[in-house]
Amino acid sequence: MRRRRREDEHENLERWLITYADLITLLLAFFIMMYVFSKQDANKYEEVIGRLKTIFTGGAGVISQGNQTSSLPLDLPVKAVDSADKEIQKKLEEQIKNLAGSEAMQKSISIFTDERGVVIRILDKAFFDEGKADLKERARSALDGIVPVITKIENSIRIEGHTDNVPISNDEFKSNWELSARRATEVVRYFVEKHDFPPQRISAVGYAEYKPVASNDSAESRALNRRIEIIVIKSPNESRIQLIGDKL
Repeated sequence: MRRRRREDEHENLERWLITYADLITLLLAFFIMMYVFSKQDANKYEEVIGRLKTIFTGGAGVISQGNQTSSLPLDLPVKAVDSADKEIQKKLEEQIKNLAGSEAMQKSISIFTDERGVVIRILDKAFFDEGKADLKERARSALDGIVPVITKIENSIRIEGHTDNVPISNDEFKSNWELSARRATEVVRYFVEKHDFPPQRISAVGYAEYKPVASNDSAESRALNRRIEIIVIKSPNESRIQLIGDKL
């Protein structure tokens, strides 16, 4: 009987150790996952951590947004927008509204925030003639209002050129790749040459027709795809916009 009891105790101890080892393994996998998330997307990491804290403390997943609170399911993505992003967006919107006597220009420019940062989207008709890459005079005036706001930001700036899917082939441009890249480059040149924008903080890229925001099945949709986007890129480490001196 004593030998049987010792064997049962030994067996129970081994079962406890197996359960404990499984728990440790799961915890290790969990923290590795959290570490990967923190490196890939700091905003998403903070969101997940906040929701896990709420769940483990018995809450209902309430997320605070300014003066409002809302209850959201765990699987619903929420994009955090830094206060600096909002400030920059507001300042840029004010500059666009101040474009004297240019209602058409105002309608051709939109400002919003996405995972890339603060985006200024400009339809090509506002800046360029069809099939051309030379900046119009009113485009230069618009950029003159935009650059002072962007200059006060430490983050890098990327200028993206986009076209519709209609092929182009003329003496100057043999493809939409060349047209989109040249238009982006013209904006970069204006920033650097006219406003002495730090060249190490700005870049140009042409995407041709391969990043559309609308279908290309109508003239109206194609017009939306022909655009320039000026992007204040979020810091890869902090996932936010950093102001010089922390204010505009």
